[in-house]
Amino acid sequence: MPLFRKTFIALFYVLSTPVFAQEINCRFQLISTQIPGSDRTVFEQMQKAIHEFYNTTIFTPHKIKFNERIEFNLSISLTKQLGSNEYEGDIQVTYSRPIYGTSYNSPVINIHDQKVQFRYNLGDQIQLNLNTSTGNLASLLTYYAYLILALDYDTFSLKGGQPFLEIAERVVQNSQNEASPGWRVFENNGRNRAGLVEELMNSTYEPFRTALYKYHRLGLDVMSENVEQGRREILEALEILRPVYQRRSDSYLIQLFVSAKSDEIINIFTIATPDEKRRAINIMNTIDPANAQKYRKIMEQQRP
Repeated sequence: MPLFRKTFIALFYVLSTPVFAQEINCRFQLISTQIPGSDRTVFEQMQKAIHEFYNTTIFTPHKIKFNERIEFNLSISLTKQLGSNEYEGDIQVTYSRPIYGTSYNSPVINIHDQKVQFRYNLGDQIQLNLNTSTGNLASLLTYYAYLILALDYDTFSLKGGQPFLEIAERVVQNSQNEASPGWRVFENNGRNRAGLVEELMNSTYEPFRTALYKYHRLGLDVMSENVEQGRREILEALEILRPVYQRRSDSYLIQLFVSAKSDEIINIFTIATPDEKRRAINIMNTIDPANAQKYRKIMEQQRP
């Protein structure tokens, strides 16, 4: 995994001749056990079509080595069949970033996207189209591909994921007429696909993206060579998040961050100076007050 990823200047809206290596490796799982019926052919084909979409589509104009592909997990759990070709279910997306000089993968995001709906007919092929919606399933898969790309690049260079984030925003805009919930920012108090992109693109939350870069590239990536320096950078990254939370305590971004990072942060600061421990606890109690008791673990282990 390289120390940083290059950003590209122009948006990559139309696929051209595939001269670039495929950039992502999605470990996909389809769970259809709640849908009755003995003929599972449609689900087998759906699994195959989604797997092929993620692992053969070229999403960027960047040359990526096979062992540098961005890995993430996505599972779709079907809960209802609404019609002959329409389904309802949940999506779980998790992405962890490799840390330089270690075998450790740091959790970046864990999203539970509930009550998604889409149509799929036996034999349907899922294709990338960034100019219009070609169905809710294609839009969902495309959105998450570019969201993961945006977050990954943001952790390697300051706002490096901006072009991908703009594409994810375009997918949201193209999906405003979809019947499935999650594409409109006013739904579920903004805790959905549209709300997440809106926060990432909003200048109010710009410090979050700075903190994401500082936490990973200047913090975790440095710790294999200089633990103290890396930990100081992580503490500064967390401090950047405090005013973001104070401006918008209902921030979906902050909620997702602490959900993914709380255990990691505890592990990082259990071995730290007394001052760093106190500062870390104070910050986390501010931005994640519901788990204040949990952060007391930081004080349980003493610095050797």
